[in-house]
Amino acid sequence: MKKLKLLIIGSNFGKYHLNASIKSKKFDKIIISSPNILKKKLPKKIYKYKNFKIPLKNCKIDMITIATKPKIQNNVLKYLLFNKIFPKYIFLEKPLLKESISIIKKFPKKSHILTNFIFLFSNKWKIFKKKIINLNIIGNFEYNWFFKQAYFINKKKTWKTNPIHGGGLINYYLPHAIFNILSIYKDVKFFKIVKKRYYQNLLTYLEIRFLLNKNISILRMNNNSNINLHKLEFMNIHKNINLTICNKSNKWLSNFRIYSQNKQINKTKKISNNKDGREKILINIYSNLNSYFSTKNVEKNKSLTYKTFEIINKINKI
Repeated sequence: MKKLKLLIIGSNFGKYHLNASIKSKKFDKIIISSPNILKKKLPKKIYKYKNFKIPLKNCKIDMITIATKPKIQNNVLKYLLFNKIFPKYIFLEKPLLKESISIIKKFPKKSHILTNFIFLFSNKWKIFKKKIINLNIIGNFEYNWFFKQAYFINKKKTWKTNPIHGGGLINYYLPHAIFNILSIYKDVKFFKIVKKRYYQNLLTYLEIRFLLNKNISILRMNNNSNINLHKLEFMNIHKNINLTICNKSNKWLSNFRIYSQNKQINKTKKISNNKDGREKILINIYSNLNSYFSTKNVEKNKSLTYKTFEIINKINKI
């Protein structure tokens, strides 16, 4: 595979992408764009631009990663479509606005567009999903995801708490959980919202019911919790089958464990506590672009992405 030219737009979470792309050694030119990028210290040989339009005009870009606020991401996608700039790989961070999804659908098939739902690319989640399918667990699930968002600790205002800008519990965090569920079972249907709780006008707790094979399942999310718990449990009472993936740490990906009938399986070495696993996943993706951005993987991911945000839009209207 020839060396490629990469443009990363966004320098906050974009730095995860930058580090991963450097370590992948797949690019002969890496550009990062952000209004404040000139103030940031970056590795040598990384090109920096305040305006993303400049490198797009002056260089043939093979891959674009957009890791910005949803509205900015939407503006970038509109710019690409209007100017007919269609790189081979487009890597998007969620959340996606409804308008952004409409724009994506207008891109030609030669542009392979992937959304970064990180749990989809995690080895533990891959193993878990494969076992669910192999065991043919047709029952119900209970999904609990509790953590404390940084805002509730430092009180620093950020778009990630503002629903108008694509933030908040529903727009920013809930898509991960719904995507995880849909990637296992295609016939899951959103049923109703059971409970909501607020803290200083911010939605912090949501309890949702889903229908899975006529069985009622539940999803609970809390982004202002004093406990850390990310647990998805599938059950079939009649067959006495129970399969669980669980993380009780404050790390996003590095400490998941899989349990069958309450016994841990697929034990692996513990990842160092100073890593949360996201960069490791991104390194794998950037190192294996043809695999992750294959037509089959991208089409499946896009379909699930659309369905995820269709459910998010329904929930937002309630």
